[in-house]
Amino acid sequence: MKEKRSPLTKFINRLYRYTQSYTDDALKKFNLSSGTYPFLLMLSKNEGISQNQISKELNVDKAMSARAIKRLIELGYISKDLDEEDSRAYKLFLTDKAKTIIPKIIIEIDNWIDIITKDSSEEEQELAVGFLRKALLNAKKYKDSIG
Repeated sequence: MKEKRSPLTKFINRLYRYTQSYTDDALKKFNLSSGTYPFLLMLSKNEGISQNQISKELNVDKAMSARAIKRLIELGYISKDLDEEDSRAYKLFLTDKAKTIIPKIIIEIDNWIDIITKDSSEEEQELAVGFLRKALLNAKKYKDSIG
């Protein structure tokens, strides 16, 4: 049984790299990359959250988050306002410019999903999503348990 599972990490890693490559190419026209667009999508669902909150939600370290947010501010996609309750923190907001491109970003992501799920039934896709959801939860539990 273990022999059948051994390619699992190889497939996940390759799919991740192909996904990064596709999103980097598809979002180049917006000056975005696979490392920056998730911040916009997260803010589209949670405007006004702090940089620390977005780091936790996206499971990225604070330094990476700071670089991505700085870049998005330079591009005019994000603005930040001082948090009145915590003077050390800033609340992040989407600009109108970002709000106009988010639907286009979602279209590109949907196109990628169409590409990778081609010739897969709805049932296969649901099973894959369910498996990956469980795998992610298990990985998170493991990471949390070791600190």
